[in-house]
Amino acid sequence: MTPPTLLITDRLPYLWRFLGVNYGQLRAILLVKLTLDNRRPVAFNQWKKASETKNSYWLSLGMYAFLGLLFAMFLSFAPPTGIVKPAALFFGYVLAICTMSLISDFSSVILDSADNQIMLFRPVDSRTMLVARIVHIVSYLFAIALAVGVAGILVIGYRFGSVAGLLTLVMCLLMAILAVFLTNVIYLGLMQFVSNERIREVINYVQIGMGVVFYGGYQILPRLINSDGDARFQPFIWKAWHYFLPPLWSAGSLDIVINRQVDGQHWGLLGLALTMPFVGLYIMIRVLGPAFSSQLANLDQDETAKPTTAPVKTSNASKPSLSFANRMANWLTSSPLEKAGFTFVWFITGRDRKFKLRTYPGLGFGLVYAVIMTTNNKSAMAQGDGFFLLILYFGGIYIMTALMQIAISDNFKAAWIYESAPMREPGILLVGALKALVVKLMVPYFMVLAAYVLYLKGSSVLPDICLAFVNSLVMLLVSAIVSKRHLPFSMEQDVLRNNATSRSFLSLFILGLIGAAHWGLTYVPYARWIAIPIMAGVAFVLLRSYRKTQWSDIEN
Repeated sequence: MTPPTLLITDRLPYLWRFLGVNYGQLRAILLVKLTLDNRRPVAFNQWKKASETKNSYWLSLGMYAFLGLLFAMFLSFAPPTGIVKPAALFFGYVLAICTMSLISDFSSVILDSADNQIMLFRPVDSRTMLVARIVHIVSYLFAIALAVGVAGILVIGYRFGSVAGLLTLVMCLLMAILAVFLTNVIYLGLMQFVSNERIREVINYVQIGMGVVFYGGYQILPRLINSDGDARFQPFIWKAWHYFLPPLWSAGSLDIVINRQVDGQHWGLLGLALTMPFVGLYIMIRVLGPAFSSQLANLDQDETAKPTTAPVKTSNASKPSLSFANRMANWLTSSPLEKAGFTFVWFITGRDRKFKLRTYPGLGFGLVYAVIMTTNNKSAMAQGDGFFLLILYFGGIYIMTALMQIAISDNFKAAWIYESAPMREPGILLVGALKALVVKLMVPYFMVLAAYVLYLKGSSVLPDICLAFVNSLVMLLVSAIVSKRHLPFSMEQDVLRNNATSRSFLSLFILGLIGAAHWGLTYVPYARWIAIPIMAGVAFVLLRSYRKTQWSDIEN
């Protein structure tokens, strides 16, 4: 069956001639890319192996559609005169989801140089290759935007007519195009100003920062446009700086159809919503396309020309100084094998770009959400009702995600060295890896959260901070023990995704039990100080149990 994307592109011959691309070549490249997309497994497809996964693309779209139902509720309750605020929230959610999907799933497609290696020596020009990449990404984001927005589109169409529903559909698709344009411009800008040796590392941190900014911007947007503190759906008061917020372009355009707001201000918003995404695409293809392909080719040349071994530096010092990781390993580990696991995970997590891209955005989301949550609940924080406890447990939540990520590696086939090494008790290695994760990520992250809580509540929450840290360790250890165990960086990502959903629900359940118990202890005098050594003892027992992991407990 011909994919829907190709059915659409087959009917746009004038567009491809205008852009100056070879459509026969473009269609062949797209067919291969779309076929590979549908073979990627998703987290909730647990009953199949990665090699047997089919139609996972459609399953993931169904999950996105389910999540979009929540935001359709805001549109269903809003009166016509107050539709702008919930509509801006809805379109902002579509833009945020498209951007996050692009960063998490398709960032490798934008920067993928495999196409260059396969097709540059064939009669395929760089413009055709870039258009194929853009159409591939846009079609993927179109599907996500439709899945996320289908409930909202139906609600708008049912309440305000088919024209409003059709306009909502168009605006959702334009949000997806805008996400592609913004991401590509940022990447190409970095390639112009950052040396090729550091471009992938810098882009990795930019991806992390973009994820946090888009998530935080989506959280802040409804508060900015409703700064009067009135939660009711009141008529929207437009201001000049609203023209810089793309979700408000779409919301203002919808206001024209629903409330007949036909004035220069609304026509300007409609013009921005309809033209800016296509202007961005034109600039990408006609102006930035050759430069982008050239930069990717240079990036490939630099990586292949890079020496495989670093030059040996001579020193007159009789004893080389130890790195910080080695010093920490000497203090915190009790055996050579445990030290090896500690230093191995420490160094790889600092060098692996994909690990940082999968893990660090979640840490940033937690900080943004903690700040936003407290600003929205100042009365609860002031009353000291334990609301701040949720902030303290954010560290444990995101480190549990990081614990799952350290099992994933693109070079997972190198894990044969584990079984060939004289290692009788793999649990010792796992304990070292766990300690590295706690020291490198959990402790600094928890210290930031604790400092924020101390700033808000004062020194009276010190017992809560200590107990929350110990409880987070217990929660992390329980999650590691009851879940499937994998040696560090020994699994393919598609295989490990199969148990991600069950592990996430289990972690949330454990968090709920421990957090509820902690909240209950806040009402008992001195109970928190008594619970700290008890929970520390529980953590010690769990760590010893985890250390006893045998080869039969390891999942391959």
